Amino acid sequence: MSIKNVDDAIRCRKTEKLMSETNLPARDHRATLNEIMSLGGAAPFHRACEEFQRNQTQLGGIEPWRFHAIDAFGCRALRAKLPRENAGKVPTMLATADALVMATWLPNEYKATGSPLEWNSPNVDTSCVFEPSLSNLEHIAAASAAIQNLLLAATGRGIPNYWSSGGILRTRTILELLEIPPTEILLGAIYFFPKDSTGVERVGSKLRECRSPLESWSRWVELDGTKN
Repeated sequence: MSIKNVDDAIRCRKTEKLMSETNLPARDHRATLNEIMSLGGAAPFHRACEEFQRNQTQLGGIEPWRFHAIDAFGCRALRAKLPRENAGKVPTMLATADALVMATWLPNEYKATGSPLEWNSPNVDTSCVFEPSLSNLEHIAAASAAIQNLLLAATGRGIPNYWSSGGILRTRTILELLEIPPTEILLGAIYFFPKDSTGVERVGSKLRECRSPLESWSRWVELDGTKN
């Protein structure tokens, strides 16, 4: 059932992983996913991405994020190309998903070297894969807001969804297979699952029921002279 109220969508949003050892029938949901991704693009961003990022592919938008979408047929094909070892639960989710969005953010040129790094290159020091600048922090925040929009838009349509860090999907081999430029950093592999399905395993978040009350992470700041 769809949710029209924004507050309800926020409260109802939750991690839902649907997994199957065999492929579910693939269906075409591109029209719905285009709607969802359009809403993702309504996220705020403070700075445009750098020009060199706009020249990496045909995706030349100024937004500091990119969505690389894979439909259900592509998910099944990708599953068949994954290595059998160290793939975790990814194959079982690809067997079930109606779509997958590989959401990346676009770091600025690394000023220490004077040239863009290929962040997925094996020669890059992974302890510092982007410059710790305010601009990059804002790019990450903007891309995260865009992903949250995806999740809420899906939830509002009654579509189970899961924000994954990617697992094996963030390896250089898979990113190259999906033609994701090495100058982009994967922020989330976002799964969208069927509304109605049988014979699949459903797993939720381990932390959902452990959330702290408002007063444990929020406070009102009182400044001198602000009270009568």
